[in-house]
Amino acid sequence: MTVLRFGRFELDIAHRSLSESGKILHLGGRAFDILAVLVARAGQIISKDELIRAVWTSTTVDEGALRVHMVTLRKLLGDREAGRYIENIPGRGYAFVMPVQSVEDGESSSNVQPVAIPKANISSNLPRLAGRLIGRETFVEETARLLASSRLVTIAGAGGIGKTSVALAIGEILSESRPVLFVDLAALTDGRLIMPTLASLLGVTVFSDDAEPAVLRALEDSNVLLVFDNCEHLILEAASSTEDILTATPNVSILATSREPLRVSGERIRQLPSLVIPPEDATNADWSSFSAMELFIDRMMLSSDVESFDRPEDFETAASIVRRLDGIPLAIEFAASRVAHLGLANLANSLDDPLTVLRRGRRTAPPRQQTLRATLDWSFDSLTPTEKSLFEYVAVFAGSFSSDAALSVSGGRLSEDDFYEAFDGLFLKSFLSVSAGDGSYRLLETTRRYGLEKLEKSGQSDAIRAAHAVYCEKELQSAEADWKVLATPQWMRRYSSLINDVRAAIQWSVDHERDADFAIRLSARSTVLWAQLGLMNEQTKVVEQALARLPGSKHVGTRIELELRISRGGALFHVRGFPADPEALAEFDRSAEIAEALGDTSTFIRATAGRASIWVSNARYAEAIDMALKLGIRFPEMSLGSFSRMLEHGYFFHGNLKLASDHVEGSLRDAEGSLRRTLNDGVGFDQRIISRAVLIFVKFLQGDTSEAFRELDSAMEEARALDYSISTCLLLFLTASPIAFLSGDHKRAGEYLDIAETLTKKHALHRWSLWVAAYRSLISDGIQRPETEEIFHSAVGMRLEYLLVLAGVRAPLEALDRGIKGEGGWCRPELLRIKAKVLNESDPLQAQSLIKAALDEARRMEAPFWELRAANTAYELAGPDQEITARAKIKSTLDRVDGAYLTADIAKAREILDVGDL
Repeated sequence: MTVLRFGRFELDIAHRSLSESGKILHLGGRAFDILAVLVARAGQIISKDELIRAVWTSTTVDEGALRVHMVTLRKLLGDREAGRYIENIPGRGYAFVMPVQSVEDGESSSNVQPVAIPKANISSNLPRLAGRLIGRETFVEETARLLASSRLVTIAGAGGIGKTSVALAIGEILSESRPVLFVDLAALTDGRLIMPTLASLLGVTVFSDDAEPAVLRALEDSNVLLVFDNCEHLILEAASSTEDILTATPNVSILATSREPLRVSGERIRQLPSLVIPPEDATNADWSSFSAMELFIDRMMLSSDVESFDRPEDFETAASIVRRLDGIPLAIEFAASRVAHLGLANLANSLDDPLTVLRRGRRTAPPRQQTLRATLDWSFDSLTPTEKSLFEYVAVFAGSFSSDAALSVSGGRLSEDDFYEAFDGLFLKSFLSVSAGDGSYRLLETTRRYGLEKLEKSGQSDAIRAAHAVYCEKELQSAEADWKVLATPQWMRRYSSLINDVRAAIQWSVDHERDADFAIRLSARSTVLWAQLGLMNEQTKVVEQALARLPGSKHVGTRIELELRISRGGALFHVRGFPADPEALAEFDRSAEIAEALGDTSTFIRATAGRASIWVSNARYAEAIDMALKLGIRFPEMSLGSFSRMLEHGYFFHGNLKLASDHVEGSLRDAEGSLRRTLNDGVGFDQRIISRAVLIFVKFLQGDTSEAFRELDSAMEEARALDYSISTCLLLFLTASPIAFLSGDHKRAGEYLDIAETLTKKHALHRWSLWVAAYRSLISDGIQRPETEEIFHSAVGMRLEYLLVLAGVRAPLEALDRGIKGEGGWCRPELLRIKAKVLNESDPLQAQSLIKAALDEARRMEAPFWELRAANTAYELAGPDQEITARAKIKSTLDRVDGAYLTADIAKAREILDVGDL
């Protein structure tokens, strides 16, 4: 028969006995049966009803009887309120959560333990964990195995990370095969007391001032595991004592916990990380896979009357809480305990000041862990004066930072030698966490808040904040320069986290009027950063705030104002959409005026390009072309590529496919010299992406369909790699989705639209968001003409033209007339064809005239795609005596399009020709 072992306990099913370390415990029959069921199915949740049926097989009892026996069991096993052995899962039942080992009947505990070393008569004194350990199972198991081959292992980590709990769990496992002696160094204020304390725990009476010889003699034949907990405040003495013990004894092992390594020969260091926190896009369906969430929910249910946790909004709130607390177990437990008093939502809203909110812990916890502030005070007191100063300085960094960045904000207050010694000290004492594989560091948010408090009290806050703002300004200058030469992933790794520091520096400058100049300069120099991160909404507010402070400053008419104006113009264009175009134009005009006064030709062209983008968006194509041509005449020293982007768009939408194609080639050549030589001209498009978008549509209209879709796939990959939302939206809305729809692949068109909608929502791109709903309706085959009235009511410019093309015969006649009368030559053949179909029943003669005009216009443009659609429609509208001529036109056009890619129009044309051949 099998005996089940867990921790110090053995459950003998056959003999109905429970023993602890060989001592038989008294346990009633019902309680034994309950325990047997739970242990036999360890790790599984067993409902209360199932337990009652299994134990009271012939008697009907209520849940109260089960609860009484469960209390008895948990007291006997030594469980505390969180349940180390038996866990109450609210609303679901009970689970036995301690690992269980099977031992065959007749095989004693001693037979399965490796007893090869003579041991001193040392009794374990391991405290019991106050709650179930969550999220540390792998770390505990790995460290326990490591102690089989290493005599000294140090668990290092920040305060509140759970080092003591993990050490106790490891000790629990190892206590089955060796004695474990727990030494709480936190209770000692003098390192000279370590050895006397150890002597007392060993039961050794010492009559001299030096307890070490007696301790070493008591340990010399022992294989005890010593757990030295909280070594950091007595680090030198703890290291010395550890080294003496390991040198003098052959079989003693030491497990230490400390914020910094002991730095003793043979030491193996295990850095204890934070618990796993859910990413921003996690769902409540997988919360149990994130240990930080599991701990929060577990402790919250124990300390409040919450019975279930399955609402999506609750999950999102809890996830935001554990993210704000960086997955630190102590902080999470404090937060969970406050839910009963504050409620979940109020708790989340209060975490801007976590040191005040998270002020109550367990009364039975050590004083240093009864509040989060006490934990941080305990850690801070272990720092040297220089380390304390540097800790306060680096607290100004809102994001990750390098050692060079930290040195820059210290502003000469520390010598270089003192700085690096203090920086290394902060890292070794777990104040600094490694942020990524790029050599950067960060402070956990609660630690950073604590550091900022200390900085404010030091009287140096403004000086350090100013040094931080100077650092941000220099980094922004580097970011702008590197943007033109680094690949996007590399640039993002280097600079993306800078945005947090820029925000903090701007806010500090705004709050301190005498330092407001920093806010103006930082706002002007951060354009590329905001745009690349897709934060143009926030950028608009920051820039407008800076412009409001501009009058009376020294920056009027300077490059600073120039960057602010052109930045606002671009942001308005995308963020606030068509209604803001007049404001955007005014900003570009003022930018051009300043650039001309400064003799800054390249920025003058950027401002003009911004204006041209607005003209193109509003279907004023001739003006945009004229503007670009005049720039080329005025600045002949500039390469043609500098103006090609304006011209390629203008010519394409005006209907000149050949000139558009020529200028695309020039634009792409201009972009080859560096990664982004002309990025962000005017309103923030990437030159290569928009040039490829134009080229793809040109090829499509010219009948080279297969090549167009190959180019589209390649451009989509490039856009994803670039990760620049504005350029990607332009590619999706103006090329990808429309040509997929026109080819008859509505599913693919919808997939492109899904990507575009995600980007517009994520980055709040208002101009493009206006396209989403209309495209969504028009791509759906079910929409009828009456439903399109609202779509076209406010549609103007280029957007009107695209919507008319997608709507087809569903478009209102009034809107069709507006489109045909406009400058949009690129789609005029299609609009004429659509109008012909709409009028065919009421006015067949005009319909014939319109379809002829559509064919003539398509041939003039050299656009076989439009021509084939018009030829198909001409056949539909033709009378019996015109069918042969109509089929001839179809055949002639079909010969000039790529038949390898079967579009809906090609299929229809072939069907018409096949019917005619019968």
